[in-house]
Amino acid sequence: MQELLVKNIETIPSYEVARMMEVEHAKVLRMIEGDKTHIGVIPTLRKAQMGVTDFFIESTYKVEGNNKTYKCYECTKLGCDMLANKMTGEKGVLFTAKYVKRFSEMEETIKNPFSGLSKELQAIFAMDKKQQQIERNVNEVKQDLKNFKDNAPLFNIECDTLQKALRGKVIKELGGKNSLAYKDKSIRTKIYIDAQNQLKREFAVQSYKAIKRCQLEDALEVINTYKVPTVYKDLIDAVNRQILLENVVM
Repeated sequence: MQELLVKNIETIPSYEVARMMEVEHAKVLRMIEGDKTHIGVIPTLRKAQMGVTDFFIESTYKVEGNNKTYKCYECTKLGCDMLANKMTGEKGVLFTAKYVKRFSEMEETIKNPFSGLSKELQAIFAMDKKQQQIERNVNEVKQDLKNFKDNAPLFNIECDTLQKALRGKVIKELGGKNSLAYKDKSIRTKIYIDAQNQLKREFAVQSYKAIKRCQLEDALEVINTYKVPTVYKDLIDAVNRQILLENVVM
């Protein structure tokens, strides 16, 4: 017996339908496909331009101990209804009862996959399923919280970290706190503003405070690799050489 779920639609293979009908499989195939003497369901549906796969889905199967592949159809509940309408009398009633019961069992299995187990095992699996769902929910909440934290703007302490790193880099580029370039407020301000602008350009923000928390390490790296523009570099070198000249003169 084979029961196939195709596009979330329960089906029964046509050879199993034949057993339910107590007829040869070839007869069921003839009912479905038709031949020279019988009008089949599929040709009729196609002629009316109706979706065949809503009723029958072409498939294959193998018999145990035989590698040969045989043709069959996966019959949906609508397909079984169609075949039942071709039968009359007691056989038609019994076939209808059998396939209706089969589809009911399949639907129940989908709703409750543990229905065939003992109540004790059902309870264990149900608890395990609930535990798995709880764990999934917890993980989803953790991930949502992480995403929120990562995409949130910098905290005040992180803004201070960036400012401290920026000041340190500017001081280094100016030659240290004892350098003439650093003591020149005009030069110091220009370099500080340029470094800030570079940081904002890298992250396309109007203020460094708008940088996201997940970008903090990248922002620190931008600061660490900042280089003073050549025009400012020449100015800094020229100003700082003054103190060297003074020492030489002295």
